[in-house]
Amino acid sequence: MNQENTKPFKTHNQQLTILRNRGLSVPSSAKRSLEQFGYYSIINGYKTLFLQRDSHGRVIHPERFIPGATFSEIQNLYDFDKKLRSILYDYLLEYESHLGSEISYRFSEQYPEEHSYLAMDNYSRNSALVASVVGTISSLSNTIKTNSKKINDNAIKHYVNRHGQVPLWVLVNFLTFGDLNYFYKNSKNDLQIQIAKDFSKQFERSYRQNIAIDVKSIKTINHLVNYFRNAVAHGEITYSMSLDRSPNFQSVKRNLRLQSLQVNSQLGVFELIIALKLVLTKKSYSKLTKEIEHLLDEYSEKFQSVELAAILHDMNFPENYEDYI
Repeated sequence: MNQENTKPFKTHNQQLTILRNRGLSVPSSAKRSLEQFGYYSIINGYKTLFLQRDSHGRVIHPERFIPGATFSEIQNLYDFDKKLRSILYDYLLEYESHLGSEISYRFSEQYPEEHSYLAMDNYSRNSALVASVVGTISSLSNTIKTNSKKINDNAIKHYVNRHGQVPLWVLVNFLTFGDLNYFYKNSKNDLQIQIAKDFSKQFERSYRQNIAIDVKSIKTINHLVNYFRNAVAHGEITYSMSLDRSPNFQSVKRNLRLQSLQVNSQLGVFELIIALKLVLTKKSYSKLTKEIEHLLDEYSEKFQSVELAAILHDMNFPENYEDYI
């Protein structure tokens, strides 16, 4: 017996009719957007901000759009988020590259033996981290194994065939940020401290300020970057993302001397941007904040049924965000 399809196929014209029946102003040209990007990506992904809610702030059912809401506004939010991802991606990659370089240099300096990164004794001896350490070593080993068997040439395959071993400074270029995150988390405390000191020195050179970046801050930043790095890379909705299980942000605030700054308990885009100040050069961070400000200026007049402030709220931006970025 065939089960009833609760989500039957609908043509683009039928999809537009549904939107109009729910109170959304939809021009005929909207069909081209659906053809190019799909109903799910644009509408299901970005409609929430434009839906009517009850007195408790919950979206009413069946769904109805707020008065004056237009398809163009939803499209604009889709485009805004796409540009936000593009901006963040560049700087997240920059930090990823720097962190990988730091890990490979400091770890290899402390453990110069071949394949020292595959030895459990070279990682934290905290009993609570044993499974995580094993996972890190396994991931590193699998990365070598996978790439050494590929048909196309690559640096890992070259080092395995030519030298019988893969230096960590080669291997890090093939690791995900998640791998780097756990590598740092599972390293011994003295190594973590040394890497935090290196970022402190970079901050001091850039800003002419004495600072001692905490290991806790680096771990918090890595947690944030790992979360957003995956979302940005896979084209997920980014502007309203927040971490349900957020790391403690107090050390970041303390390092930046922003103890009075009130942040959301569920960290989002604003906290990510603020935290990156600790690990990017002043030049890069200035470029990042200018690109964010330009993006906000570009879209400040592109929403009528909702205010830009509503979008900033979903990004965890405070009203006085310009004082911080």
